[in-house]
Amino acid sequence: MGNSKQDTDTIGVVFSNLLLQLIVFFLPTQLGLHFWPDFSRAAGIKVDYLSPTLYFVDLLIILYIFPNLQNIFQWLKKNIFAIAVFTIFITLNSLLGLSPLNSFFWWARNLLYLLFFLTLRLRKVTWSQIKVPLLTSTLLIVFLEIYQLLHQGSAGGLFYWLGERTYSFSTPGLGRLSWFGLDLIRPQSTFSHSNSLAGYLLIVYYLLFINKSVLWSKIMVFSGLVLALSKAALLAFLLVFIFRINSGLLTTAFLSFSFAQIFLPNLVASYQTIADRILLLAPAKKIIISAPVLGVGLGNFIPALSSLLPGSFLLPAKLQPVHNFFLLALSETGFLGIYLATRLLRKNLPKIIQPRFLGLLALIAITGAFDHYWWTLPQNKLILLLAASLLL
Repeated sequence: MGNSKQDTDTIGVVFSNLLLQLIVFFLPTQLGLHFWPDFSRAAGIKVDYLSPTLYFVDLLIILYIFPNLQNIFQWLKKNIFAIAVFTIFITLNSLLGLSPLNSFFWWARNLLYLLFFLTLRLRKVTWSQIKVPLLTSTLLIVFLEIYQLLHQGSAGGLFYWLGERTYSFSTPGLGRLSWFGLDLIRPQSTFSHSNSLAGYLLIVYYLLFINKSVLWSKIMVFSGLVLALSKAALLAFLLVFIFRINSGLLTTAFLSFSFAQIFLPNLVASYQTIADRILLLAPAKKIIISAPVLGVGLGNFIPALSSLLPGSFLLPAKLQPVHNFFLLALSETGFLGIYLATRLLRKNLPKIIQPRFLGLLALIAITGAFDHYWWTLPQNKLILLLAASLLL
């Protein structure tokens, strides 16, 4: 009987480890089934950010969490008051938001990812358990990135099923760069945007860096980071890895800069992408003022934005989140959401102020001051939670 239970436990551990490695391998992919209910439209326009999506990685995460439900419930019982407050906040944020159903699906995904993070913590997952699948998948997406840059288009085939978006040089709306008179499409690999790819690679590089991984792996990831041509990610790399500026100072400085952006005067930008980003700061300020306590509801920035933009600006390219992680979080969850998050961070302050974790926070603060992917895109959320689970 004892041997039978021991064998069952061993099989369970092997199965969980296999699932974890599959999750980490497929982390940078975005194969998913999209749904288009009425609330996935803003001003009558289909918006990707509002489309409830079931990703292949989500199914793997559910399978990984399920055998650990007993341990999860025990942890929840020990933290029942915090869970109750969190549940009340989610309910109010959703029901009183602009689109309750949209918020519900956003919260459902975030709660799934938080349960994944909790499972990683409870199982005490280590770097040695995930480094091989992480390096393997990162190598693949960097090779795909190189192919896309050289051919100025998507590779297709198997990569389509891993989430690569089909495009060519003539496809509108892509990130482009003019270099010595040469117009180039920035590669995005299996990601929805080059900046999202760069943010993902930045966190992978940080994990390799603090775990003193072999040089070739860091060169490979750094090459992908450079080819993504994300100014914010490259700035973060310079400040954290090259100049080695104090991580606490960087985090404080860029958090302050993020919240100060909505008070800056309107600036004229000659580049369209910069102009679009500046354009969204004024509506973001109005949205924050309109719902300062609870926000407009998780995932509801774009529906709120659509009522503030003039008719000529109601285009798919304009209906996007404000390119600032912290302003977006504040607009959707309000000051109450920021306060609750701050209380949670204070509870874990001794672990957070450790240099290894502060370095991660600095990278998020720098890139988050210029983009929203840590808040909106599953691939970036998951790599961030994976890194945090290893560092806490």
